[in-house]
Amino acid sequence: MPSRPFTEFPATSRETSPKVIPANVCPAWAGGPCQDTREIRATSCALWEEKCAPGFTLIEVLMATAILAIGLMAVASVITWACVQDVRASHMSRGGFLVEEFLETATRAQYSAQAFNSLTGTTANRLIEGVRYTMNCKLAENTPVERCKEMTCILSWNNQGSSASARYVYVLSPKF
Repeated sequence: MPSRPFTEFPATSRETSPKVIPANVCPAWAGGPCQDTREIRATSCALWEEKCAPGFTLIEVLMATAILAIGLMAVASVITWACVQDVRASHMSRGGFLVEEFLETATRAQYSAQAFNSLTGTTANRLIEGVRYTMNCKLAENTPVERCKEMTCILSWNNQGSSASARYVYVLSPKF
């Protein structure tokens, strides 16, 4: 096989014209024997720098945009879920205040024999800031121990078609 000279691109950006390397010192990938591996690295780096401008390719930008879009959609769904849970917790707190108000009245009855014996279950409806709350309380005598009363209140509410409920159990004992 005859030896042909090999044209190499400049090793540095200061050189402007390619240099010709004789076949006997040509890098191995050019088909000739190699004298120095540093020469191959310099040649391949020079080829890379000459062909590629600094920056990002279109594919890299599109991939980064897709990953960013997926991340933003995940954050948006978490924010939506958090808002729904915040509204639900707000309704539960308001309903809890309604049950507490009723239980405070029942707790006061523990100190009077006449009021304690006249305690009964009750049903109450209340509209608070556009949300309808319904409380249904039942009273069980001599539960869990003798002379005590167990009051179970089920609170339900409906907010524009989204309904939920909570259950409260309270034991009343005579204090007289």
